[in-house]
Amino acid sequence: MIGIVIVNFGDPARTIRFVREECAKVAAEHGVVVVDNGGAESSTELLRKGLGSDAVVLPAGGNLGFARGNNLGADYAIKEFGADLLLFVNNDIVFTDADVVDRLAARLKELPDAGMIGPKVVGLDGRLQSPEPFKSFAVQHLLPYWGKLFMGRDALREKLMTDYAQTAGEGPHYRLMGSFMLMRSADFEACGGMDPNTFLYAEEAILSERLKKIGKEVWYDPSVQVLHEHGATIDSHYGRMRKRRMRLESDAYYYKTYIGLPPFQYAAARVTYALKALFGR
Repeated sequence: MIGIVIVNFGDPARTIRFVREECAKVAAEHGVVVVDNGGAESSTELLRKGLGSDAVVLPAGGNLGFARGNNLGADYAIKEFGADLLLFVNNDIVFTDADVVDRLAARLKELPDAGMIGPKVVGLDGRLQSPEPFKSFAVQHLLPYWGKLFMGRDALREKLMTDYAQTAGEGPHYRLMGSFMLMRSADFEACGGMDPNTFLYAEEAILSERLKKIGKEVWYDPSVQVLHEHGATIDSHYGRMRKRRMRLESDAYYYKTYIGLPPFQYAAARVTYALKALFGR
């Protein structure tokens, strides 16, 4: 039994369309849980009316964020559906391979050491968005800005591992794109689920670290793919500067809590982003 968990925020029409058009492609026994992070009673009613018996709609009572919203949906799917697998998926995904969920579920069962599996995630620009390698805080938040001052374009791209996903092969990788992640319910519970202290960013990396602690790895299978209209909902609600600040704070929490972050690097990143804002970059 697969519990499909979708977090809705401000776009019930897209969520309804996704459940009806994409979730309907899943042949395996499944149940759909939509966690409504919209915070408005009208949003929840729109979802319930539009989805009917196709999904259970859980009002979050406000915007809980990505991690807490998914934890709420996963808890329901496990307890009420008896789901042994959990699919965390965004409503801006298209199953270009109609059987992507079924094939990944079968593959996951063949991989006892894998705690999570994901497909090839293709953006509208044709570039692959998943998987990703481990990157230090400095590489994520300092090198993209300061590296331009003393490195050539190609050398900088290599240091930033910009094209990592474009050539990644099947196997274990550090993290997957959070828009499509399939897990065993037992592993999700054993690792403690998603960290509720994050709101929108860094959840995938944290989940990778949590899985690592229970001896599980993150597996990438490029034999199947999905299309991702990346950031469609986020871009409509948050401006560039706010997203930048949110990412910095989430990443700072992840590196401090799970990796170890030197305080001077965080201070340098805050100065860097202040300069970017000052010069409109």
